[in-house]
Amino acid sequence: MPRTNGGIIGKRNVTSFGKNTVTSKTSSGSVTTQPGTTLARTLVVAGGGGGGVNSGGGGGAGGFRDISDISVCGNTSYTMTVGGGGNSCYPTSASGTNSVAFACTPISITSTGGGRGAGSEHANATGGSGGGATGAPGGTKTAAAGNTPPVSPPQGNPGGTAQPGDTPSGGGGGAGAAGANGPPHPGTSGAGGAGVASDITGSCVTYAGGGGGGDFYCAAGAGGSGGGGAGGTGPNGAATAGTANTGGGGGGEGSATQKAGNGGSGIVVVKELNKASGVWNLKTQMRILQQGLWPT
Repeated sequence: MPRTNGGIIGKRNVTSFGKNTVTSKTSSGSVTTQPGTTLARTLVVAGGGGGGVNSGGGGGAGGFRDISDISVCGNTSYTMTVGGGGNSCYPTSASGTNSVAFACTPISITSTGGGRGAGSEHANATGGSGGGATGAPGGTKTAAAGNTPPVSPPQGNPGGTAQPGDTPSGGGGGAGAAGANGPPHPGTSGAGGAGVASDITGSCVTYAGGGGGGDFYCAAGAGGSGGGGAGGTGPNGAATAGTANTGGGGGGEGSATQKAGNGGSGIVVVKELNKASGVWNLKTQMRILQQGLWPT
């Protein structure tokens, strides 16, 4: 078939004119696409789980999903729901809540809130990533699952385990790695699992790190990269919260006199893709590249 572009063939792309516009939602609301946008990429991170109380396990990170080439309609308003982090309060901490992109439509995408860390009086929980365990009396010694049903598709990893009767606790699971296990006394409590990086905003940012485990007697676990809070230690070492809008899990509490860390809130990011239509000749492709508009 004859070519109308001089026979120099460039890249063939699916039609979309989103101009690579990025909209970040740090609280629930709507995003209206531009006229001509037909494809989008979205990052959906749920709220992180709260850390467990009284030598508690770290909170699990919120579910992490980064999806490309979603078919959307131009000049259309879509509802985005940003999940909150789970609160940590005695005697029972809470898991994070879900984040949803394009809610109430056929293309709805849900990330599951992170599981709470175990405490002396409550079990850890499953979630986008699972909460860490504790060996304290009444607590759960086994890992709480992430990345398993009912969380589907996979969005995270399990929390760490703990030794029965020992207080070093497990770290919360992160989107990129499981939480570290709590070792026998007098070891350091497990660190939170690492998160995962995304470049959807134009910068490489890491999200969904797990919270570190807490311990009354021994050193606490560090928070996972991607906003995970550090655990607390002793009667005066307070845990830290997961970072807001990263879905990081909260750090586990060292003792009942110090507050465990709340989970960090989630985020939803929508990037309207600028994939060009048709077959472009080499000269046009070079001009678009120089303007910084050619899609990756």
